[in-house]
Amino acid sequence: MTQAELKKPAGIFVLAYLFLLAPLGNLAISFAGSGNPEWYKPSVFYSFLPTVSSLDWFWLSLLFVTGLLLFRPHKTTWSLAIGALLVVLGINSYRFLSHDLNYEGNFAQWQLGVSSLITVSILFVVFYFRFPYLDRRARWFFPTAHRYEFRTPVEVVAQDIFAGVTESISASGARVRLKRPMAGGSRDLRYVDVIFPEIRNIKVKARVVEYGDNLLRLKFKGLEGRDRTYLLDWFRSQIETNEESSG
Repeated sequence: MTQAELKKPAGIFVLAYLFLLAPLGNLAISFAGSGNPEWYKPSVFYSFLPTVSSLDWFWLSLLFVTGLLLFRPHKTTWSLAIGALLVVLGINSYRFLSHDLNYEGNFAQWQLGVSSLITVSILFVVFYFRFPYLDRRARWFFPTAHRYEFRTPVEVVAQDIFAGVTESISASGARVRLKRPMAGGSRDLRYVDVIFPEIRNIKVKARVVEYGDNLLRLKFKGLEGRDRTYLLDWFRSQIETNEESSG
């Protein structure tokens, strides 16, 4: 799946906004349960703030940070968001089970219980449905290499030599459509060599990310130095050719 085919996580963005508002919402619910009918007035609301414990401020801050992290659809930010939610879930679950509350009454325990259930539900959504919103090929700490929809002949060397053509390609990997299927042992295939006849016969070792229906997804290994320069120069030449033809 190319970057253009990734779904836009509109629903996740809504969750992100809700996380940004969650600290204020939780405080409002807590103060409303205090029994003071004028809790919503600014003077009364501010008078309640010093009663909030450091632990409560900590997990409320994590909710806000989670909202910020979910705005960027990337493996690293979403993993950090999942980690923050796990910490929040751990804190609230412990307090719910141990009755470690700042004030007496069932309201506070009920609030923690509901908060924990909501956190579990959102964790399930963010973790199990993070694809196809995120690019599996993205690096953890660096931007994803730009992908090009160039079609160029390639030869994939595995248990045999398989001719194919790229459907998309970048400096980090390629998606190749083979002209004939691989043998049944391709399921155990981990690495192949890829030869680019049109790009100075560059030969690159690649890891097999996925294979099915004659479509091979590859991640390049050790593409450095002169070969990488040739590949990037070829990208630029293709862009210039396309611009001239379209002009």
